[in-house]
Amino acid sequence: MNKSHTVCFAMTLIFSGVAAAAEQSAFTFESVQALDDMSSLIRAKLPLGTTRANLRRTFIEEGHGTLKIRAGDPGVEKYIYDIDLCHYYVWRWNISADYDDSGQLRQAYVNGNIVFPDGNPKKVISKTAEEGKKSSIYRVQRPRPEAFKGERSLGFLLFDRDSDPKTTDDQALVGAGPSRADPTNMGKLIVYTDVDPWRSIFDFDTANRIVPYSGDCKEVDKVMQSLKEGRKP
Repeated sequence: MNKSHTVCFAMTLIFSGVAAAAEQSAFTFESVQALDDMSSLIRAKLPLGTTRANLRRTFIEEGHGTLKIRAGDPGVEKYIYDIDLCHYYVWRWNISADYDDSGQLRQAYVNGNIVFPDGNPKKVISKTAEEGKKSSIYRVQRPRPEAFKGERSLGFLLFDRDSDPKTTDDQALVGAGPSRADPTNMGKLIVYTDVDPWRSIFDFDTANRIVPYSGDCKEVDKVMQSLKEGRKP
């Protein structure tokens, strides 16, 4: 092999290595801004049948989310990740997953909404009270004091079929939140209906930390001030 062929071969190896590294780049929650994009990513990269280990690798080891296993049901778990959008809003990613007895994915949820239409169906709570019991609807606020420039708390309506807050498997909520994790463009308002509180943006579980927005908050403040004054940013 002459010198020119050696150089070409070496360059091919280098570029192949770069391409492989790019394909295997670690997942970050910040790389996904919209709810629909997160659902699309899961369908493409973590389809039904994916192992629990692969989801944990993506959302916990790479994404640094917080793992929560559902009390009384080890086959259900979630990965939560909070982002402080320059103190205007605390964005929560709540990715939850249902696994079968062999640890394979049977359904995933993004902030309480199902990802796979052909996966396990979403559980719908009956709105008729159990016999001998009374159902209730509560107005609830989820405090978010970090968002002192904007939405300090998230309000929602909670239906409880037996009026017992200790039993959470008979609860469902209605609430709303933005579609994008971008303080200058938070997209459209998404209404969550019949959502399991534990899988939602309103759940009271705490993430290991609230991550600061990766963009320039000074620029965000300028945009917000312009909007407040009725000027174009």
